[in-house]
Amino acid sequence: MTMEAENPATPALLFSGRLAPLKCRRYTSVDYRSWRKGKRLSHTMQAESLQRLCRGIFEAAGAPKDIASAVAESLVMTNLFGHDSHGVLRVKQYVSMINDDMIKPSARPRVKRRFGATAMVTGGYGFGQIGARFAAKLASELARQHGISAVSLGQSTHIGRLGEYTGMIAAGDLIGICFTSGTMFRGWVAPYGGRERVFGTNPMSFAVPCEDSGTLLLDFATAGVAHGKIVLARAKGASVPTGMMLDRHGRPTTDASILDDGAVLLPMGAHKGSGLAMMMEIIPTLLAGHRPITSAEFHFGNPTLMMALDPRAFDEDTDFRRHVGALTQRVKAAPPAEGFDEVLLPGEPEARSYRDRAKNGIPLPDAVWEDLRGLAQDLGLMLAGDN
Repeated sequence: MTMEAENPATPALLFSGRLAPLKCRRYTSVDYRSWRKGKRLSHTMQAESLQRLCRGIFEAAGAPKDIASAVAESLVMTNLFGHDSHGVLRVKQYVSMINDDMIKPSARPRVKRRFGATAMVTGGYGFGQIGARFAAKLASELARQHGISAVSLGQSTHIGRLGEYTGMIAAGDLIGICFTSGTMFRGWVAPYGGRERVFGTNPMSFAVPCEDSGTLLLDFATAGVAHGKIVLARAKGASVPTGMMLDRHGRPTTDASILDDGAVLLPMGAHKGSGLAMMMEIIPTLLAGHRPITSAEFHFGNPTLMMALDPRAFDEDTDFRRHVGALTQRVKAAPPAEGFDEVLLPGEPEARSYRDRAKNGIPLPDAVWEDLRGLAQDLGLMLAGDN
């Protein structure tokens, strides 16, 4: 369980130190193949300092102050919850996409169509986090009016961690559901039994209000492992867990360094994950006005469908939060199986990560830190202590 809706203050710690000259290369997908082997120590920054750095980078790249602040907050919050694959690792990617006119840094979402409890939102290819937050807020408003709502988000770039948006919905005592087609540029995941890239990692998230803890949240890719986590493993020089990836010849591999050399990700849960990935390629994609990856009309993005349900619209006598809390207590009380210390609830590892990192700082692989300081230098930013 995790208090996704809360944002407790973190201690401020200005980073100090000189910047070494570093040329920032432009690219259109996350690329750490230039990372030097043997250099694997992590830098650690407090959340407030890291957020301030990212905000400055986005502003210097052309984003209005409020948009830059919101995107930086979203990415750093994702790192706090332990999902480094969707955190500040993405800053360099976003800046490169701005340079390539793939992200319009000042674009703001708008409602394209409304019909009863449904709506279509267009993000105008601005930052995906801005469009997704707008869609989650609109879904919540419509659910309070109608008891249930569905809001699609099109013309969206990478929206980041889905749990942020279902958590926003659940914080208002609603049930939040989010489906996304995760195909930004090309497919990464093979269908069950195949060895060719067809699907994106196509994640989904569910969040419900829960007594005492605030929110019970589930967020996962339909691939065995998210593409960003392979990128992170490559940045750290680490291996990929067994059974998650095939090489270009269709042979099982754990080598993250070959990600861009024809490697293929596998669906989670064999045929079940493959089927879910296919549904995610269809439902949010088409309802958001996009086309599947197989279509000649395919365009990059993160087409998304947000849904919200108000439990009170279904049964006013049911104490929804209390029953969810009782179920979580029962699950936690189950005796652990051999090889396990305890039974963990969805979101519990993230909550523990948040507590630890809010206090002790966010660790950054050298490759990620070098990207951030390189961007700061290229964009003319001065870090504390630099002269």
